[in-house]
Amino acid sequence: MLTIMSSSVTDRRELGRLVRERRRARSLTQADLAAAAGVGRGVLQKLETGRGDVTVAGVLAILSALSLDVDLVEREMDAGGH
Repeated sequence: MLTIMSSSVTDRRELGRLVRERRRARSLTQADLAAAAGVGRGVLQKLETGRGDVTVAGVLAILSALSLDVDLVEREMDAGGH
């Protein structure tokens, strides 16, 4: 699980929704945020829609440009060891 501020994110769609909300709250276009993060606009589109693969470096750059911190939280393993 990934916790950003007080939001817990458990899948890529939730992460994308959170990024989109924060970007819009700051009145940034996708092009503006992508430029600030040093990534291509397509990377941001993939992240916001939850479709396609985005590197960890790309995600961290976007979150940093939005002044969001990431806390990694150890999750409990299920009975199957996952």
